[in-house]
Amino acid sequence: MMNKTLIALALMSTCGYANAADIDNTWYIGAGAGQSNYESVDAASHLGDDSDLAWNALVGYQLNKYLAFEAGWQDLGTNDDTHMWGGLDGSQSIDVDGFTLGAVGTLPLNEKWFLTGEAGAYQYHLAHQMSANKYVSATDTAAYFGAGVGYNITDSLAISAKYRRFAGIDETAWNTANMDAQTVGLQLTYRFGVKPTTTTAVVLPAVIEKQTKPMPRPEPKPEPKYEIHTEKSSVAVLFGFDSSELTSAAKAKLDQVIQLSKSKEQDVILLNGQSDNQGDNQYNLKLSEKRVQHVEAYLVSHGVEVKKIDTQAVGEQDAHADTRKDRALERRVIVTLTSQEKVQVS
Repeated sequence: MMNKTLIALALMSTCGYANAADIDNTWYIGAGAGQSNYESVDAASHLGDDSDLAWNALVGYQLNKYLAFEAGWQDLGTNDDTHMWGGLDGSQSIDVDGFTLGAVGTLPLNEKWFLTGEAGAYQYHLAHQMSANKYVSATDTAAYFGAGVGYNITDSLAISAKYRRFAGIDETAWNTANMDAQTVGLQLTYRFGVKPTTTTAVVLPAVIEKQTKPMPRPEPKPEPKYEIHTEKSSVAVLFGFDSSELTSAAKAKLDQVIQLSKSKEQDVILLNGQSDNQGDNQYNLKLSEKRVQHVEAYLVSHGVEVKKIDTQAVGEQDAHADTRKDRALERRVIVTLTSQEKVQVS
């Protein structure tokens, strides 16, 4: 006999933040600094490849956690003759700065680390001082792309190591300078309007009852038993006299085999090529091989779905007909599809 319930407990609790933030449709600002490298410099002056301090500032809009759009200012620094070996008077220099507009893709690795990739356009102003009395400048647009790895210090503040490459930084007014540039540095970004995402877990009430009789143990379920069922299907594809070309009737039969293979599992096809007993034995063997090859090529090119295709050619080995009608039936390739299926029996 069962006694009344002795103890009844009800517990309910909530969990804290899940350390994830909703950054969709948020604005952010950023700034960075690092080193620029001017490469492949071809200039009317004697300037060549050079390095300098680069910096940038930006404003961005985060569409979702994977995609953002940024606009900013990028200063690539100065390429001048005071950096060159020996040092000169600084009368020759190239300055590049301008606006950037691009898209940034983000791949979160976990709650803190992430990877970035970006691409866009750079509308730059290039000023080329070729001598103390000769100066030209031009405004043009170049493509840029970049990659980086970042770390979320807080939900709003992040730091990234960035690489950017700018292709085709040219002075186009007088064609006095052609070069590429790249930057490597660190960038800080601050995001506005970030809302932490909270997750609430509820522990449902628990009731403990005391009983006078032990609860019976459920009987274990029997393990299911399986058997492997093997099924074979065969079709004869006929050929014309002294021919290995597939007829329309032969292709129709092979199309049926292809459809059947797509509904079966663990299946294998055997192609057995034969010929009649007319003519030379070696010639007939070669002819049966060609028939097998044509059948196999048709099945493969039309999407047959099997684990393996086995082939054999026997020529006139199994040919015994002595009438024209019966010999026509021996010019064939026998296609046998063997399928195995695991079936539960209990």
